[in-house]
Amino acid sequence: MAHIDIRAASLDFRLYAPGEKSLRSAASHTLIGGRFSTDDKTLRAIDNLSLSLKDGDRLAIVGPNGAGKSTLLRMMAGVYVPDTGTCVTEGDVGTMFDVYLGMEDDMTGVDFILSRGLFRGANLKTLHAKMPEIREFSGLGGFIDQPLLTYSAGMRVRLAFALATQFQPDILLLDEILGAGDAEFFDKATARIIEISGKAGITVFSTHWLELAERFCNRAIWMEHGSIRMEGDLDTVFDAYRKVRTHF
Repeated sequence: MAHIDIRAASLDFRLYAPGEKSLRSAASHTLIGGRFSTDDKTLRAIDNLSLSLKDGDRLAIVGPNGAGKSTLLRMMAGVYVPDTGTCVTEGDVGTMFDVYLGMEDDMTGVDFILSRGLFRGANLKTLHAKMPEIREFSGLGGFIDQPLLTYSAGMRVRLAFALATQFQPDILLLDEILGAGDAEFFDKATARIIEISGKAGITVFSTHWLELAERFCNRAIWMEHGSIRMEGDLDTVFDAYRKVRTHF
């Protein structure tokens, strides 16, 4: 059974700057980012945050840039460990926030599929069996055998997305997916995300696109300065957020 339990978690990032001017510049952005401390030159990215998710939860995370949404996702995935408090994640985790990870220009599309798939934990037999589906879903055709250097940004997105969605995790973590690609592929990708999230035990989706989140999420949190400003059902949180989001 999938479960995420975060209790009073805080996470600080050490800030390095060549001079006081840069530090002042960072401090001036506290209204849209984390909480900056001039005493120890740290940025509190997550601030005393508590959250519990169970099977069936489809959580949308909204908030301005720098609110801590992506950091929270990475903490759930185990990339970051809180400095204080705890974050316990139980279940196989699938992420879609580093889809370009492992892409090297001299790799072919096939090379990327095999290397990233092996990193994900799949075996070669499974990856070769999935190759026709990845080729078809991405729409790359023969380009899948060409070096990534020849790919456009949209082609890279289609390849990475087609591979990432071949795996069905217990917990699915999504961060601002589908930043590139044409309208036709976007529709296919959206349908695939909805399908996977429907089968996953827990889905967490960080986004500025509320309309997409409304298609498959049932809970929401609104984050600011690394903390949860509001938590509740999707309609209640989104209605409140829409009233003030134009000021961000």
